[in-house]
Amino acid sequence: MKTGNTRNFIKIMGLLGLFAISACKGSGESQSEDPFAATNFNPYDQDLGRRIQSYHNANTPDETKKGTPALYIDFSSGINKAFSDPTIKSMMSACFNTILAQQFEVYKLGSNKISLLNVANTTELGQQVSDPKQYADIWAPLQSSVEKIVAGNGDALLITDFEEWQKNMEVTNTAFLKIPFSSWIEKGNSIHFFIADYKEGKVNKHLYFTIFSCGHPDAGSLISKLESKLSPSTTRFDLSNNAYQLSTGYPSEKSGGIFYDDGAKSDKAKNILDLKDGYINGLKNGFNFEFYPLGLDWKSIDQLHSTYAGQNQFNDFFRKLFIDLSNEDSYTFGNFSVKVSDVTTDFENFAKADEAKKHQPKLSKGNNGEAKFSDQEKDAIAMTCYNTNGKLKEQWIYKAQASNPLNEVFTLNQTLFTNTRASSPKHVEFGVAFDPKFSVANIHDPEGLIRVDILSNTATPNLQGGKMAKFEWVNAKNTANTALSESIKNTLQELKPVDKVVYSYYIKTKQ
Repeated sequence: MKTGNTRNFIKIMGLLGLFAISACKGSGESQSEDPFAATNFNPYDQDLGRRIQSYHNANTPDETKKGTPALYIDFSSGINKAFSDPTIKSMMSACFNTILAQQFEVYKLGSNKISLLNVANTTELGQQVSDPKQYADIWAPLQSSVEKIVAGNGDALLITDFEEWQKNMEVTNTAFLKIPFSSWIEKGNSIHFFIADYKEGKVNKHLYFTIFSCGHPDAGSLISKLESKLSPSTTRFDLSNNAYQLSTGYPSEKSGGIFYDDGAKSDKAKNILDLKDGYINGLKNGFNFEFYPLGLDWKSIDQLHSTYAGQNQFNDFFRKLFIDLSNEDSYTFGNFSVKVSDVTTDFENFAKADEAKKHQPKLSKGNNGEAKFSDQEKDAIAMTCYNTNGKLKEQWIYKAQASNPLNEVFTLNQTLFTNTRASSPKHVEFGVAFDPKFSVANIHDPEGLIRVDILSNTATPNLQGGKMAKFEWVNAKNTANTALSESIKNTLQELKPVDKVVYSYYIKTKQ
């Protein structure tokens, strides 16, 4: 039994402890409290679809076009011989007419300099390209030009023979473009070579119309505008770790690729998973994802799966996504797989960070000139997430964190993939099937946000063949120049798309 003095001592120590805790909380409250709870912020409200798209983009390397499109022309001596070839001259005119129809920067490469050309129209540019006096020396700084393109983050066309001279010596076997090529491709971009053959004296050479394509191509991209003008008279090679094309064969724009009961009598009855109007097909805008808001919970989905399985239906959760694997310039793709993750925590952190950016606080100065929030500022999110200098606190800047893997939920329909690939490599179907050991218990948070990724597991770089030979030549001194081919081969070997996400589905079931 405790004595009275003992009880008083415990009470005093308890009060001291509470005081200490309160003091700690007061000094670090802005670091620990979550203002979003106090303001009833709901990341799953009517803006969920928009947030999913922003969240996906934040976690996907995709270089958006930032810089002004540019044209780089090699003016080194000897290359004017290529420019006078009738076929090449015609292609150049077609490129110039297309490019100069919009705002464009034009650069001349020569005398170890990258010089901005002030040309008002196609005629002026054509006159300079046709003027032999413009080709004064052999010093076109190709490595510096490619580095400038990569740093510019915009579409560019480089017309050159890729002969690089450094320290008065021709670069013949060093992979001098490997680093900028890899940097460009790693950001989700691609490089398209359109190769025209010509002769310089007795030397067989190549002229490369090289398009640096930034991000997902669209109608305004250089590759979209120029490929039809260059393809007929050239050999094309695509340097990319995502040269495949994706497409869908969905019954309607808003149906997606989930299972429907076609035997039902009404559209509502066919929509057994109760897909809501918030469905998003990002592929329509060049983004490899979809978002499926469903009106059922996972328990009901499991019951439907069991019911329809007896009719040999609803074995696949997703179908009708197709991939064109016929372009093997860079890689031959092998196996693919499916990975399932719970991304709830990471998504909610992103949603809060994204919301915080909309709550820029009102600022003022204190009596001694110190930075402070305005006395009129009452926004809890602004006052908690920002410093008094108006900058977001580090903890409210989104940083992706590892998701929670979910096993034995979905798997790739390997039979479907294998059979359709054998039938037509241009139209291979992905099916995401229920795992044989599927159970609702395998989904740790049935009300969470689920991400289903299709991954490329193996990809073999294509380092030989007729197209690769187009990146090599034998110069006038009878020395083989393999510098360009080595740059490409090194890039392919370094950036193999292994365990790389090809496509993503996001699923949010009924809460």
